[in-house]
Amino acid sequence: MAHTTRYVTVETSGATVGTAPLRLFCFPHAGGSAWSFAGWGQRLGREIAVVPVSPPPRSVSVSTMDDLVRAVDERFAPALDEPYAFYGHSMGSLVAYGVAQRRLAAGRPPPVCFVVGAHRAPHLPAPDLIGDLSDAVALELLLGLGGAGRLLRENPRRMRAVVDRLRQDLSISATYRHPTEGHRPLPCPIHVLHGSDDQLVSAAHAAAWDRHTAGSFSLRILPGGHFFHKEHQELFLTELRKALLLAVNH
Repeated sequence: MAHTTRYVTVETSGATVGTAPLRLFCFPHAGGSAWSFAGWGQRLGREIAVVPVSPPPRSVSVSTMDDLVRAVDERFAPALDEPYAFYGHSMGSLVAYGVAQRRLAAGRPPPVCFVVGAHRAPHLPAPDLIGDLSDAVALELLLGLGGAGRLLRENPRRMRAVVDRLRQDLSISATYRHPTEGHRPLPCPIHVLHGSDDQLVSAAHAAAWDRHTAGSFSLRILPGGHFFHKEHQELFLTELRKALLLAVNH
């Protein structure tokens, strides 16, 4: 797939991104990668530069949510000097929220728009998604791979790598603790997209994001499960574009 200036992977803090009125930083779900957002730049339009966030390698120095948020913030800070928005899917929403809060606390410009996909509001208790999940259940339930899941089962080495990355991400996510004080609502709009058949996040828990914005709030329920953005990608991208253009044209 040919990439345009509207789809750019930023690997280091010194990298640049394509020119557009709005930069959209996309944070992947647990076990996911920057390739989760392949092709989005072309389909979201020339007004939006898509910047997939490739999380840093998990290590002793990146073993908690605070570590991950700090590493991502430091890597991408130079690219956040122009109007930008965040989209996070599942765990990615929590990472994006942490980065936005870190920037707000440091007096740096927050995002002009924050879009959540498939995640409960951060102040709510997190379910235990690690537990005793088998590899097969982890792949099918949490990665939503469908046919790709079957292909991975035929490649045990590849499946093990994906499952290990998933478990590492879930372990990091489980370390998140919402601050009891010193936390401010984001000054930008928050738009939440939720799958009608999501078995991991309830509509009520998705709607609870409204307490985390001092701006406008919207909740849009789309058909599909936890990975509705893959099941109904055209509808999802249409809704995402609408939310982002509100920020561009504000």
